[in-house]
Amino acid sequence: MEKSLLEMIAIHYLEGKPLLVSEAIYLNKLGSPATLHRRLSNLQKYGLIRYGDDPDGRKKYLELTPKSRDYFSTLSKCIIKAGKPI
Repeated sequence: MEKSLLEMIAIHYLEGKPLLVSEAIYLNKLGSPATLHRRLSNLQKYGLIRYGDDPDGRKKYLELTPKSRDYFSTLSKCIIKAGKPI
């Protein structure tokens, strides 16, 4: 489930509309708010996301770390390699 949550964060981040922590917590299809909060904590502990502040400091955004960007880059290369004809 952390992988699905990380993918959701990445999609929003790469579209230029970073996901708010409050939005992520209420993604019902990925679990209850308490479960999603724990999953976000795990992703932060693994070094895959970080919390970014809004300019006024009231909102927290989810951002990808260099480690998570490397993960998606490697995944992309594997998909391209798998799609090449032999």
